[in-house]
Amino acid sequence: MEQMITEPELGPFQDMWDAWEDVRDELLDKPLSHFQRAAEIQFEELAEHLAAGDREAAAREATDVISVALNLLRSLGYTPAEIGIIARSRAAQRMQGRTQQILEKYQRDYDI
Repeated sequence: MEQMITEPELGPFQDMWDAWEDVRDELLDKPLSHFQRAAEIQFEELAEHLAAGDREAAAREATDVISVALNLLRSLGYTPAEIGIIARSRAAQRMQGRTQQILEKYQRDYDI
């Protein structure tokens, strides 16, 4: 009988999810402000790496931003399977074919 190999629910980000599993309960108790500040710190570090010309280090910080987002979703009670569904749905319903409008909205409403 041939064994089927399945892709992890979060694809290349499954290892990040799994790495944080040992502090799952602690993460569930963190307020939104924890994740907001953690993301800000990662962006600050990313900017420092870019300023120093270290693109690879900047990329590592960008993946840390993804890790923060995954842990926020974990704290909201979502599983990897549910996160996959949410991400695909968000891309299909909000992003695909609408990226120019999204950029224009950010420029118009937030001046970025």
